[in-house]
Amino acid sequence: MRPHEHHVRPPGSGVIAMRIGLEFGPPDEFSRNLEHALARGGDRGATLVAYLDRGDMTIHIPREDGPCWNAVPLVHLHRGEQPSAEDWGTANGILEKLERYR
Repeated sequence: MRPHEHHVRPPGSGVIAMRIGLEFGPPDEFSRNLEHALARGGDRGATLVAYLDRGDMTIHIPREDGPCWNAVPLVHLHRGEQPSAEDWGTANGILEKLERYR
């Protein structure tokens, strides 16, 4: 198995792709950050979230990072999982709505 075989890749287009690029940098950097969070999250996984007031995105680890009151979950993952095109599409739709109302 090659080292990057299971890394989560961000989508290639849409508001979500743009925002991931702004928040996390190149796709490989996003993958590294997410893999690190998934390792820390263990069985709980990790969630890509967008903060309502600022629109910033971050990776939240349940029960480790504390409450996430002012954020909208975009994609929740566990190690070895890949978001589907539908998962990314839903997350993109959420971000589009947040951008409109910010």
